[in-house]
Amino acid sequence: MYKVYLAKLKRKHTKPSCVYKIGITSSADALARLDYRGPNDSDSILINEEFDDIKVMNSTRREYTREEAEKIEKQIMDTIRRRKNEEYFHNWWEDKKLSGITEMRVWDYDEVQVAYALIELCKK
Repeated sequence: MYKVYLAKLKRKHTKPSCVYKIGITSSADALARLDYRGPNDSDSILINEEFDDIKVMNSTRREYTREEAEKIEKQIMDTIRRRKNEEYFHNWWEDKKLSGITEMRVWDYDEVQVAYALIELCKK
């Protein structure tokens, strides 16, 4: 079973210094996903190796099938992407190959509030 989460990631010496990530995890603790190297990430840098300040801001309470969680994740990312009239959710270039980078965006308070609210709707 899976849940959807919203995380804030900060680092000191590289721009962007603050980003957010929408993701899914089968772990009870969403932070554990950010320590995990999946089968497709063998040559990727783990998120917690690049960002030293990570906070899970919100996550769904109930668990979903992988398909359901991916659908919720996609709906959140599509909502934000469409509001900005952008083709892709990910919106910056990174020299390093980061695990899960396609589900990250440069920190934008208004976008984060939208993501937070959409996760809250899943709790009802």
